[in-house]
Amino acid sequence: MKNDTVSGPQLEGCLTTFESVRGRLSLLPKEGSMLEPLARSGLEMVDCYRTDARNFIGSGDLVTAFAAINYAHAWIGCFSELGLFDTDPGKEFFLTLGDSEGEGCRITDDKMAKYLDITTRARKKLKISPPVRSFDRKLSLDFLERSESYFRTAVSYRNDDDYVRAFAAVNYAHAWLDGGARIGLFDVEEDDVLFTLYE
Repeated sequence: MKNDTVSGPQLEGCLTTFESVRGRLSLLPKEGSMLEPLARSGLEMVDCYRTDARNFIGSGDLVTAFAAINYAHAWIGCFSELGLFDTDPGKEFFLTLGDSEGEGCRITDDKMAKYLDITTRARKKLKISPPVRSFDRKLSLDFLERSESYFRTAVSYRNDDDYVRAFAAVNYAHAWLDGGARIGLFDVEEDDVLFTLYE
């Protein structure tokens, strides 16, 4: 049986967990340090996607709200791994989701395909920026591998007709690419459609 419906209780569970993580989040770089603007930039993106999630809920689009809150949570994980946020993001939402309960919004085949395609195009577009023997090169490769792992997970869930978990996982995959582009680990040729650039 296809699991393709994001229910209100599932989304509220994600939002509650997210708000708890966001409430404990603090920036690690000292005020005035060179890394503080980067950390603030990550926090700005987290809060932007949180606001998007709330706005989509208000318009009744639970599917896109679900995408936005998973994306925001992935940004917290990404910037926490970098040591820019002091928080424990906990497990990815797709690993903690219960079964759909009650009314909700369906993730269509077209919507699932669209999100997989956007992330695939982003994966193909980016190039590793830092020089081969630099520390940032290792970070780039780690970010890329994390994204690839989430993407493989998304495809596996999709193949098992678990669209809800696949949809969440593909948003984690793209957020890691997006975060890497924002901090300069990936050259994305100034593409501000597939990526959220800093300026």
